[in-house]
Amino acid sequence: MTPTPADRPTLRVLSLGAGIQSTALLLLAAEGRLPGLDGAIFSDTGWEPAAVYHHLDRLETEVAKPANIPIYRVSAGRIQDDVLNPDKQRSLPAHTQDPETGDRGMLNRRCTQTYKLTPIMRKTRLLLGASTSDPAPCRYCAGTGTRIAPWRAKLNDHTPGQCSVCDGTGTLTRVGQPPRGTWAEQWVGFSTDEIGRVSTRADTQYAKSRHPLLELGMSRTQCEAYLKSRGWGETAKSACIGCPFHGNAEWRRMRDTDPESWADAVRFDKAYRTGPGLRHQRFLHISRRPLDEAPIDRVRPSEWKQDDFFDAMYDAELAENGDPDGCSPYACRSGQATTEVAA
Repeated sequence: MTPTPADRPTLRVLSLGAGIQSTALLLLAAEGRLPGLDGAIFSDTGWEPAAVYHHLDRLETEVAKPANIPIYRVSAGRIQDDVLNPDKQRSLPAHTQDPETGDRGMLNRRCTQTYKLTPIMRKTRLLLGASTSDPAPCRYCAGTGTRIAPWRAKLNDHTPGQCSVCDGTGTLTRVGQPPRGTWAEQWVGFSTDEIGRVSTRADTQYAKSRHPLLELGMSRTQCEAYLKSRGWGETAKSACIGCPFHGNAEWRRMRDTDPESWADAVRFDKAYRTGPGLRHQRFLHISRRPLDEAPIDRVRPSEWKQDDFFDAMYDAELAENGDPDGCSPYACRSGQATTEVAA
């Protein structure tokens, strides 16, 4: 890799969620209105709506390839399968309720870091020239690919299952650090109306965040207008089908226009209700009711009763519209920034 001055990035890489803002950034770079990109990274949770994958395919064919911007698709697995697998300690930030006491809460969010940020940072290191180790036996399962998960053993369940560390392969390959002095400028698609979500907590020695939409003074509405003027007016939000941060408007849209995704979310919601060692039940909808029974047709705040909510401070407007932001590796829809964990 050709050396670059220390104050200039070795690579410019877009974190591509395939939503409105990151799509606008890709088009702006392809048109030459922003400095050239060396690539875009899409981290696939395996649970995006079909429309998002179609949009990504079209972006690659009509925009990225003609502009010589490679799109790299990376993945840490299928989140909807992993969180139901008792041999993997994965979870969604589901809304919870104790069936005996009625106490309510919400599970910790780890999905964005696991399924978005970590794969992106791993790919960034590889693009910068990081070396990979030869496959070595997984020390957690002694190279067998199976083990008794420690969280199952605590429940006196000694059933062996697939090793969650090596995914049953029995081997691990490590990605090291990039060559000294190399670093990537990572474009993050926060617009001016999201300035409160901007954080540098995910920055490392080899990756520094940049927010070109803020530099251009572009809001989400302006991004939508720009995309529409370029023939991309149907760009959908990028978020998992079963994201617990969906509002009623999104649940209704899914039910009424995307029955396949709705059926998938309903099936998952039922399957996710309970799990080993859990006293609380888990729900995708904030009402803590099964998704196909949840009051998603209540639009006005006056239609809600106080006991439908987590507490009296619950925002019925949020129940209708959900979090307006897409799921970003640098600030999830829950509004909390994440930091990298080496993989």
